[in-house]
Amino acid sequence: MRLKSPVLRAAPLMLMLYLSASVAVAEVSVKGVKGQAKENVLLTLSLAKERCDAPEWKIRNLYAQADQEIDEALRALGYYHAALEKSLTFDRQCWQARFDIQPGPQAVVSAIDIAITGEAHDDPEFQKLRNNLPLKIGSPVHHGQYESLKRRFETLALERGYLNAKFTESKLLIDKARNSARIELLFDAGKRMYFGDVTIKQDILNPDFVEKYISIKKGDYYSTEQLAKTQSALSQSDYFDSVEIIPDTENIEQQRVPVSITLSPNNRHLYSFGLGFDTDIGPLGNATYKNRRLNRRGHFLNANLDISPVLSIADVEYSIPMKDPVHDVLSFGGGFRYEDTDTFKSKKAALSVRYKKARPNGWKQTLYLDYSYEEFETETESGEALLLVPGASWLRSVADSIVRPTKGYRAEFEVRGSYETPFSDVSFLQGIFSGIWMQPLPGGGKFIGRTNLGATLVDDLSRLPTSYRFYAGGINSIRGYDYKELGPKDGFGHVKGGEFLTVVSAEYEHPVLDDWGAAAFVDSGNAFNAGDISFKTGVGLGIRWYSPVGPVRLDFAVPLNEANSSFQIHFSAGARL
Repeated sequence: MRLKSPVLRAAPLMLMLYLSASVAVAEVSVKGVKGQAKENVLLTLSLAKERCDAPEWKIRNLYAQADQEIDEALRALGYYHAALEKSLTFDRQCWQARFDIQPGPQAVVSAIDIAITGEAHDDPEFQKLRNNLPLKIGSPVHHGQYESLKRRFETLALERGYLNAKFTESKLLIDKARNSARIELLFDAGKRMYFGDVTIKQDILNPDFVEKYISIKKGDYYSTEQLAKTQSALSQSDYFDSVEIIPDTENIEQQRVPVSITLSPNNRHLYSFGLGFDTDIGPLGNATYKNRRLNRRGHFLNANLDISPVLSIADVEYSIPMKDPVHDVLSFGGGFRYEDTDTFKSKKAALSVRYKKARPNGWKQTLYLDYSYEEFETETESGEALLLVPGASWLRSVADSIVRPTKGYRAEFEVRGSYETPFSDVSFLQGIFSGIWMQPLPGGGKFIGRTNLGATLVDDLSRLPTSYRFYAGGINSIRGYDYKELGPKDGFGHVKGGEFLTVVSAEYEHPVLDDWGAAAFVDSGNAFNAGDISFKTGVGLGIRWYSPVGPVRLDFAVPLNEANSSFQIHFSAGARL
């Protein structure tokens, strides 16, 4: 077969002949079967892998052995009565092979007999596997699924510590006359092993601290899950450059498996610098420093500096891992924040204590106490406040992919407040919720819903610093409006920030190419005070690039209500979930 395109037909004759000859490809046609059967035949056929320039003798030899290959491909899927008609032709440019297959009836599983001996005979996990087999009576015969079934028994045995387990009998008995098959398996699990001595080789941190990351305990049943859990905990701790865990299965004594763990240190100091641009806050410079090991007790330190014309932040945090260092961390920090928007200016210095805990149900909890001093001013008012603010937040994020999610959600709740005392100038109570929901739709697109909600109880809003007031507008709020340009206004028409916040967003995103997509969206809401609600809406279109490190978004949005500008361009990078 010669590939032709309208461009080639329009070219001069000699160029057309040259190009068509250079791109001519062989044709292997398979008819009579479809779906997985056809795919398996094409994967098995050696002939299907050859090009037009292959020697004729080679093509004829592969054509001759195609009968056996097709028979093997179909037998693997339970077709034992296939009939085949085939042809092979050559022309000046290439060769063509055609196979017309009559697969016949597909055999089905008529009986499954599985016996488990050894100490796994009463193991509930093996009973569960036997009661929920992927192959059932009446299922089509599938050699791949049969082999997968055997591997599941072997994998489960390894996971549960039956290191000497083996099949003493494994048969797939085919009755061609009745188009049926019988599975007979005899699995001897043998004895279940235990963890023996656990040896940790490292001179980086205190041994008692490192042991907090080890879920392998001497005398417990041997488990690959616990080995993997320990590997993950040590690797994600950021203390170690490499983690090597070796069960010594060659020296098992009295069903005890010794385990050796070798740890090599990560670089103690980490520096990073960056330049970027944010459509909300303008050009951005960033510098970070991390000391991974301040001492042998695992304490670590993070320092960060962000500088931009609108928002600049400098902070440092000293962290102390607790009894369960994988999930519990206590930290002490301090920082400075300067914000200069079109609606307000704020200078804030703060000290904080935080206790962070990752719960087994997937929620990340943070309990904190902030002590801050803030100077702030709007167009018509100014003030300063000293605040002692206890608070708590809960965050949960679930996604089907870290880099390119198509389904999942992110939810965060926060409660904070203060009570007027000699240590705090304002009494208030505030609740905040933000959520994102992502759902795939028919046709390859996805729906993205987003909301931001907030409510404040305060006697006098003018005394509350601007960092605790609500504003709307910007890429993560209502697109089409400038960063924090929306909110309730004073008597002179200047935005002063609000007690409440409601923002909702609906977006449809559809892939256009492998790594590109397009989006359409509508955002609506505002910051407001009780009895003074005025929602604003923005609409727009976006371009999405699914980069190797996460999605990049470029949005073009227009406001449907009065705004500082007739349109906004928003740019951001990173996954939303």
